[in-house]
Amino acid sequence: MASTKGTKKAGKSRFFTNIESTTLALGNSRDGPVPAACEPNDEAWTRLGKPRAGDWLAEKDESGQTFSSYRRTMGDYRVPGKHNATILLVPLGASFKRCPRFLPFLVDYARAFFTGMEIELLDTEVGSTSAGKQLSLKRVSSRENEFGAPQYLLSDLMDLVRRPKGYHYYCRLGITLEDIYPGEDWNYVFGQADVMERVGVFSFARHSPLFYDGVHATEALDPETRLLSDARQAKWLRNCLHTMTHEIGHMFGIRHCIYYHCLLNGSNGPHDSAGSTFMCPVDLRKLLHALSTVPRNKGEHPCALERYRAMLQVWRAVLREFGGGEGAGE
Repeated sequence: MASTKGTKKAGKSRFFTNIESTTLALGNSRDGPVPAACEPNDEAWTRLGKPRAGDWLAEKDESGQTFSSYRRTMGDYRVPGKHNATILLVPLGASFKRCPRFLPFLVDYARAFFTGMEIELLDTEVGSTSAGKQLSLKRVSSRENEFGAPQYLLSDLMDLVRRPKGYHYYCRLGITLEDIYPGEDWNYVFGQADVMERVGVFSFARHSPLFYDGVHATEALDPETRLLSDARQAKWLRNCLHTMTHEIGHMFGIRHCIYYHCLLNGSNGPHDSAGSTFMCPVDLRKLLHALSTVPRNKGEHPCALERYRAMLQVWRAVLREFGGGEGAGE
């Protein structure tokens, strides 16, 4: 999931705007029956139309990924299994010591969203890595962003996330309050994942309501200064949960969606016309298929209804913590 104002690429010339085309993406007869939770329904999911100028799909050439293609690609060895059913979240830098409020919700939402998976949070305070060191950003390449704040190179951050040892990790996601960029031709990214290695990084920074006022994320979340109301923090957290699950979805082998408004749509930022908090039926079927191999799910698709209930419980906890005032549910 990325955003840039760099060189534009030609977008797709065809879009899947009718129910017949999107139904084909759900699989064929060899894939077995479509789970009830993934049946196409115009009331539940909205199909994508032609992108607007500036949208991700107007600038990027995305070919899409059907369920049949996903199933063939993942096979039996690229899905979670008995010995690697853990997602590791790796806080990068020292910012979370000062602003830890979001962390419990990230862990709980990942546990609900990727039902059956174990979720671990690497404790940077005690430095619980194989080398016994904190994941410091001191040696990470950086530059200044448009507000003069440090912006860290994604590839160096990826190397940090690779450090913790453990064969039980299915994937690893670095999380940071710092701004990040993947290369000199890019202004920034919200996050990015290496699908083959199942390693990724995402940043809270540009989701902050005060980022474009030049306020660093740690200042915006500082409990002493109280620059943001609870409701605005809750909206920020919602966007962070969106990006986190999007990036982990990529590490489960799910590519950008071109069929529906979906959590896995590519995005060029908050003004992109695509996107959703939830997976579309095509990508939900992929996720349920991958999670069926997790030991806790006993070789079956996890119950989609129970999964949604668990996600709802996390959102209720967010409302209890932050309140439901103006802006919290926007």
